[in-house]
Amino acid sequence: MSKYLRVILLAFLAFSSAAQASDDGWRVAKSTTQVTYSLDLDVWSDVHLGEVIPNKAWLSTGPRGRLQLTRGVETISLQPNTLASITTSGFFSRKTEILQQVGAVDLEIEKRSQPHTTVQTPFLAAVVKGTIFHVTVGKTKASVTVDRGLVQVTSFSSGQRSDVGPNQRATVDRKLGMTVMGAVKPSIVTVAKSLPRLPSIDEPKAAKATPTADDEPGVGLGSSGNNAKSNSGNGNNGGGNGNGNNSGGNGNGNNGNGNGNGGGSGNGSGNSGNANGNGNGGGNGNGNNGNGNGNGGASGNGNSGNGNGNGNGNNGNGKGNNK
Repeated sequence: MSKYLRVILLAFLAFSSAAQASDDGWRVAKSTTQVTYSLDLDVWSDVHLGEVIPNKAWLSTGPRGRLQLTRGVETISLQPNTLASITTSGFFSRKTEILQQVGAVDLEIEKRSQPHTTVQTPFLAAVVKGTIFHVTVGKTKASVTVDRGLVQVTSFSSGQRSDVGPNQRATVDRKLGMTVMGAVKPSIVTVAKSLPRLPSIDEPKAAKATPTADDEPGVGLGSSGNNAKSNSGNGNNGGGNGNGNNSGGNGNGNNGNGNGNGGGSGNGSGNSGNANGNGNGGGNGNGNNGNGNGNGGASGNGNSGNGNGNGNGNNGNGKGNNK
């Protein structure tokens, strides 16, 4: 291949890639206040008219927030109190996946011969070739309403599937499974059960790697903590130990060791100064000569009532076990 033809080919590929990238982007057509986006669910940026939302970005609308995105003839509209992410993949055969954790999304999707757009929720998945439909997600259920076209709706937990057409609705409840409505109800078939791609908003939050002041009492936040009340916690670097039993009870401490209980309070007596102790689950241990406090397996402080000295127990590890 000559150098001249090679330059032309490279220029053509660069132009095609740029055009494809521009065409793939979802551009902000309408937006109100309280609409932001994030790539890591940590740092959030305001949305501005005309800008292209980064691929895989999460979009959040507040109580009064509304957002409309366009890409060619396609439109995605987010209603108030919605959290969703949009991902585009593929070059010659472009596919779009929407992760919708909560809220309401209205979609108008270009019709193609093969399914190319999927909406994933905590309760159902909707796959379309091209249509106008609406997806609503709550705490315990989700629904798909179709205006035009055909949408394949699958329930994860109950293992049910239905092709929903115009003026029909499929609702998937976490406990009750799938129900369908319409003048002519679509049939429901049985499929394999599966797990959702994302959790619902009312599922317990995953244990944090590092405890903070806002952590709830009694939640295990140590190296092996789970989403449950902490049954025991050990404090290091302070010489004190705290044990919790997740119920109101009493603990006795001797020689500077205080015992507290998870979610209650314990009384004890220390025979020496430097009463160091760690509790867990927000339990408190009180001694005659010292006090020991703990938060979720975080830390405990002891102060000698005799004035013999102070001891601090830091870096406590809380181990949470499911109740």
